[in-house]
Amino acid sequence: MTEAEQSCALDALCSAAQLMLENGAETYRVEETARRMATGFRLTGVSVAALPTLIFVEAEGKTRILRISRRGTNMTRIERTNDISRRVEHGGMTAQEAGRALEQVARAPGAPQRTLLLASAVTSASFSLLFGGGPGTFAVAFLIGLAVQAVQPLFARIEMGVLFGNFAGGFITAVLAQLLAALFAYGDVNAAIVGGIMPLLSGLLMTTAMRDTMYGDLISGVTRAVEALLLAGAVALGVYVGLTVVSMMGGVLL
Repeated sequence: MTEAEQSCALDALCSAAQLMLENGAETYRVEETARRMATGFRLTGVSVAALPTLIFVEAEGKTRILRISRRGTNMTRIERTNDISRRVEHGGMTAQEAGRALEQVARAPGAPQRTLLLASAVTSASFSLLFGGGPGTFAVAFLIGLAVQAVQPLFARIEMGVLFGNFAGGFITAVLAQLLAALFAYGDVNAAIVGGIMPLLSGLLMTTAMRDTMYGDLISGVTRAVEALLLAGAVALGVYVGLTVVSMMGGVLL
């Protein structure tokens, strides 16, 4: 393998690892994907270490360090990247072909906003029923879910946007649930608030943290667990501030 071919293979390997980590994959899965591709590319002396914000790759005496500044959850991208890595491992793709395929995965758009709006609304409304709400609470939670998801794109491009988005979501949930209760008796306000914040809670992130911890990636596990707790804390703080503001305005108290 020439030096140019080695560099191309290493680029494809790093792109796959970055895509996996940016879209919510566990760190052990990121490392496994990189090693599978290295086997398919016949790279030697490969060492991969993934952290929630960094990836270290060493192969053929060359070292790459990737800074991960964007993180989210996109299972479709993870599945497509994993499929590419398996094809590479079994000799079904060259480094150039894998690189082009990974570029297409990276450019692929996520779910459209209207789909996310509907999913958030249905999730909020369904959880309100689970926590004891009735038809009126279902309708209110549905509206809250729409409103909470509608503001999330506003925070997507700013620093600490996820934290601010969760705070805003909790605030909007508490305020809308209280104000609508003041207009008409729709049912259980508590159930509407709990349902409204459910799409904001980071259950998948905490699950990933536990999986990383059980696989021995203690730094990644602890880091992601702390991140999940911070996101949940931002939601709780938003709800508290929303309830406080409405009560100071003479609104309905829970």
